[in-house]
Amino acid sequence: MRHVSEADRDGLRATMPELLRVRFGIENVNRPFRCPSPGHDDRTPSARYYANGHTVHCFGCRRTWDVFTLVGEADGIEGFAAQAEAVAGYVGYRLNDGTGERKRRSPKRTVAKPEPFPEPKVAGGPDVSDICDRAWSNLYLHGCEEGRRYLRSRGLDDTDIVRHGLGFCFDPRRIMGQFSIYEPHAVGYLVIPFWSQDFRRADYVMVRTISHGQVRHKEWRPKGVTSPLYKEWMLSAGLPVVYVTEGLIDAMALEKVIGRPVMALGGTSYAGRLAQVLAHTDESLRPRRVVIAMDADTAGRKARDQIAGDLDKIGVKHSDIPAYPEGCKDADDWLMSMRGTEWDWECRPMGTADELHTLWTTRWHDGR
Repeated sequence: MRHVSEADRDGLRATMPELLRVRFGIENVNRPFRCPSPGHDDRTPSARYYANGHTVHCFGCRRTWDVFTLVGEADGIEGFAAQAEAVAGYVGYRLNDGTGERKRRSPKRTVAKPEPFPEPKVAGGPDVSDICDRAWSNLYLHGCEEGRRYLRSRGLDDTDIVRHGLGFCFDPRRIMGQFSIYEPHAVGYLVIPFWSQDFRRADYVMVRTISHGQVRHKEWRPKGVTSPLYKEWMLSAGLPVVYVTEGLIDAMALEKVIGRPVMALGGTSYAGRLAQVLAHTDESLRPRRVVIAMDADTAGRKARDQIAGDLDKIGVKHSDIPAYPEGCKDADDWLMSMRGTEWDWECRPMGTADELHTLWTTRWHDGR
């Protein structure tokens, strides 16, 4: 493999805009663009080009590349010299041939077309079901009343706690070590495990901040762990209809109101994973219809349009949920609007410890 001179290294680094154009189809580097990393399913423009260092940085996956590392990752090329050869080929740069002469190359003008719906990354981590079991118990311990009080304020009762296997903790790192959270005003965290269909396993958890003051984020995810969708198993269970909401609490609220299975994206940025999972699921196991139940705001409407377009390409029938009544923005607002009419949440008894233990163990052992 040839030696690449410092002059050639500097010259190649400066070709980043041309490389982005011919290899990744990015025409305008003066505005944010989608992350070029094949390992980042970036549906929004999260990356920027920095001319002072001829680098690309993605604020989504927080990685930085020069031309060599970018081509190396995109094309699976190891070794600096081989990466330099590849960059030169893409942009038509004349590398020194070792005799002082530069060999002219014809630039490659074909843009690699990404797969419309790449196979989704394997999501989740180790099984934390036993830890989530203990988090459920925390909801009924003295000093942990904030968890149940918060759920009651959202219109969810003890039956819902058991149905979804929810829990409570003061330190999310005891649930999954990958959590890194700073919430100085938090009084605790609602634990939302991502249970498997048979309720035997939970290999991913999100937590929701409970606070009487300001919060930095409503929901937190563990860092460095690929996120599945909430109840993602519904997409491959052969169900006749699957409702999909934007938020996790929305899914629980909608399921309570309509009595149908409901899953959630966990945020509009995860709309792309829905299509990826369905595209790589056998047609016989896909739901026969997906009902899109996003929030009634700009971000929700944008996610709805993206999901509808993706489902059309895959060939999955879909429809939109009718507008939430009373001008409600989402399913949880809808459930909350019923508070004090159908149910009196503040006065409803929460059950004795023995009754709740029986309810939980029945649900747990039915799954296990």
